[in-house]
Amino acid sequence: MLPKILDITPALAFFITYKITSDLITATAVIVGCCLIAFALQYVFWKKVSRMQVFVCAAVLLFGLPTVLLNDPQIIKWKVTVVNLIMATAILVCQHILKRNPFSYLFGQEIPLPENLWLKLGTWWMIFFVFAAMLNVIIAFFLPTLFGIDAITAESLWVDYKTFGNAILNFVFAVICILYLMKTNPEILAEVKDLKKDNKLTK
Repeated sequence: MLPKILDITPALAFFITYKITSDLITATAVIVGCCLIAFALQYVFWKKVSRMQVFVCAAVLLFGLPTVLLNDPQIIKWKVTVVNLIMATAILVCQHILKRNPFSYLFGQEIPLPENLWLKLGTWWMIFFVFAAMLNVIIAFFLPTLFGIDAITAESLWVDYKTFGNAILNFVFAVICILYLMKTNPEILAEVKDLKKDNKLTK
């Protein structure tokens, strides 16, 4: 439980700091510091750091440090877009160049799906990540032009989206994918239940 709390603490600290100060530079400095502290605590107490935590920390440092050092709040706004494009590119490379579906690799033992469905799932997520990347660009840079709102309000809305909106979007899309797979392949649910029963019996 504690490692999960450490994972979300930097983002919450960023959000709270911005809402208190309305200063994106200060909020970015806070998330950089919190990421480094969370990274260090995970290593000290558990002697390991998850690959996702390494990726998140690297992304925050890559965009956060230039934002603070150059005093340019526009830099941090590219983080969500670049991270989503990296995810889309990773799926493209794994699925179409290395010929190894990343979802099958991660979840294949728990969820028995035929290869064509894993390929379809990978394609869906690749398109979704590109969509999310473009959506962040619109929210981060074009809200005043599109909706006639002032820059401060637009920045605050982007902070809301960066902290909660992108994660909610990912969750909703994941649920949609799961529901679609269960509706079109009802036998999968039965197989998953049987697999869980077998795992319990072997423990």
